[in-house]
Amino acid sequence: LASSAASDVYKRQEYILVVNGRPYFSVVDVKHLSAVIDDAKARFGADSKIDVFLQTTEPYAPGKDNGN
Repeated sequence: LASSAASDVYKRQEYILVVNGRPYFSVVDVKHLSAVIDDAKARFGADSKIDVFLQTTEPYAPGKDNGN
């Protein structure tokens, strides 16, 4: 478990906003998310379709069978 917890330190999470099917903005800190959503509504209209996706990026750990 210790190695699993250590690898969590290197994970990066970001919230990606997609407005009307197109990428609009991303934030790393969730506390800024509502401000960006408000900005998107002001810019594109209150009836625009806004989706938020959480993306987690982890460092690549090469394995013994991947050709390296």
